[in-house]
Amino acid sequence: MMRLPRPLYIAWRVAEMLAQIGSRFVNAAFLGGSTRQTVSARAYVEQWPRGRVWINAVFSPFGVRDHCAEAWDSELKDALATLEKNRALLIVSEP
Repeated sequence: MMRLPRPLYIAWRVAEMLAQIGSRFVNAAFLGGSTRQTVSARAYVEQWPRGRVWINAVFSPFGVRDHCAEAWDSELKDALATLEKNRALLIVSEP
């Protein structure tokens, strides 16, 4: 993967986060899901065959083989990282 100059990297990450926020909004507001989960991750977890086919087709031109599985994996890694950071904070703050 090509390394982007810092300003472009920041713009890319902000755009990525805004897309995730939009997906979480759609999941919660229109599909009755959680605001903590994107539509893609939910499609993977709940095994929505038609939804996964459609979502993966949207992302396939960008070289993504199974976007739904990658979305779930990314959310899982983020959750584990958050738990690890909180655990580290608890250990540091104990007398």
